[in-house]
Amino acid sequence: MTFLDPHIMMIGLSSITYGIFSLSIYLFLQGLNVKLDWFMTIFILFQISALRTTWDLQKDILALSFTFFIFYLILRDRKLPSSYHKKEKIVHFCLIISLVIVTLLTDNMISFLLIISLSIYFIIKNDRKYIISLVMIIIIVISFLVLIADINNNQVSSNINTIFNGTIKEDIHYSPLNLAILFIMMNGLLLPFLFYGIKHLRELLLYIPLSLALIGSFTWLVLPYTSILLPDRWITISGIFISIFSSYGLVKLSSSSSSNCENNPNYKILLPIISFYIVIGLFYMILPTHHAFPIYGVFSGFTQQFVPSTMQFNSIDIVDNEDLLMAIDWINNKTDSNSIIYGGLYFKGWMNTLLKDQRIFEYHNMDFSNNGIYIVLEVAEEVVDEIDSINSPVKLLFSQGVFKIIEK
Repeated sequence: MTFLDPHIMMIGLSSITYGIFSLSIYLFLQGLNVKLDWFMTIFILFQISALRTTWDLQKDILALSFTFFIFYLILRDRKLPSSYHKKEKIVHFCLIISLVIVTLLTDNMISFLLIISLSIYFIIKNDRKYIISLVMIIIIVISFLVLIADINNNQVSSNINTIFNGTIKEDIHYSPLNLAILFIMMNGLLLPFLFYGIKHLRELLLYIPLSLALIGSFTWLVLPYTSILLPDRWITISGIFISIFSSYGLVKLSSSSSSNCENNPNYKILLPIISFYIVIGLFYMILPTHHAFPIYGVFSGFTQQFVPSTMQFNSIDIVDNEDLLMAIDWINNKTDSNSIIYGGLYFKGWMNTLLKDQRIFEYHNMDFSNNGIYIVLEVAEEVVDEIDSINSPVKLLFSQGVFKIIEK
């Protein structure tokens, strides 16, 4: 319980989280011994992949931060001479394993990427102590899911069962065309520098997660029209790793010395190009959603289900905020304190922040439950029709502006 304003607290925590992510990127680049690490950090932070992730995927940003901290510690540990005092190596080992566990507890998707990447890396490096540690962590996690957690309700196991049972629901938004355009929109501006960066930044710790993320990004070639393997999120994650390689490629290309590029950059080339990317990133952050920067706005018809055309996109129109607040206030005063409220995904943040007592908000499909209170947009006729299709009475309890609250 806190006395801070929820809106201010969310902005503050989001800023702190992105600050931690920025620090992790900077430290990781330092571990790579890149002299223009601060240039590269700025370049990466203004890419749409990083900005889109921080827009509403706070767990992803935090888990990615832990991942890059782990990579930094591995790079530092690798540089320590074999004769160096064992104490620091032990400290690094304990920190790395601790951060791996914390990442596992933060986000399933990033932790999967991290565990597989580290397993492949340490097998290639033949580092037995890390291989044994990762195997033990995997066994403990699986045992926890099987013995302690309700594995039937676990999202990962549920998705695996759905694939093997052949009960995948089709989602037209996840069409090959939409996802291909999403990948181009995310990475199109980075391609001029990407391949040059991949050629010269020879770091296995980056190659492995980039390769895995790219495989995830193109799972729609095998399973089109479904979100079950989350190709849109893999595309965003791959974009962050692509931006790292592209930033290095830019630095390398803008340097007059191919053998020692970081120490002798051509700032007359480097500064205008980086400024161009910063301006585009700023436009993505500040422009109104109906006046998006053309590079992103032109694709919105294909990608709006995955990426907002600008970061000023709101879950509901700003003019409707007051009506929604009145609806939530009605729920808090007129419903049982243990009520379950159902509604669209875009209401999740509002509800989790403003619902009082033990009320719970669920944004699953309406047919998941025959009971409960539903909040819908009056214009969302397909949602109302879906509720009406459930074989139980429906009555209108409240209506304010564009919102309706109905109870089954």
